[in-house]
Amino acid sequence: MKRFLTLALTAVLLCSLVLTLASCSSYGKIEKNFLKAGYEVVDTTNEDGEDVMDFVADLEEDGEVSCTIHILKKDLLTYAIILEFDADKDAQAKLDELLTDKDYEDLMAVEEKSDYINGNCVLVPCVLNLFDLDDSVEEMVDIFDD
Repeated sequence: MKRFLTLALTAVLLCSLVLTLASCSSYGKIEKNFLKAGYEVVDTTNEDGEDVMDFVADLEEDGEVSCTIHILKKDLLTYAIILEFDADKDAQAKLDELLTDKDYEDLMAVEEKSDYINGNCVLVPCVLNLFDLDDSVEEMVDIFDD
């Protein structure tokens, strides 16, 4: 009986260790929130997705993207680009890098940089309708941070 109890306890500890060390991504919850808000996932193999992928490739100096890219679209002029990194620290480093570039700082309309990071994900709003820029970005940030 003592041996069985020791094996069972060891198995439980091993399982909890594996779950603790496994990388947890924030993207699942983020995608669910955007889908509830009326966004749809963009297929990166169609023309619409390829245009956004070209934009995202410009975010990387060498043209290679070192993260998983998720694109969500509300309408023809409003996109939420979510960069999913392997670790929270990589996401923070990328956000810091983006905010040193004046073009992206203006695009993201940053007030609080913490609004654009959620775990291992970074939000890059892409709003082409300049009349609705502030409202659309604010809406995206609210959905992203929920």
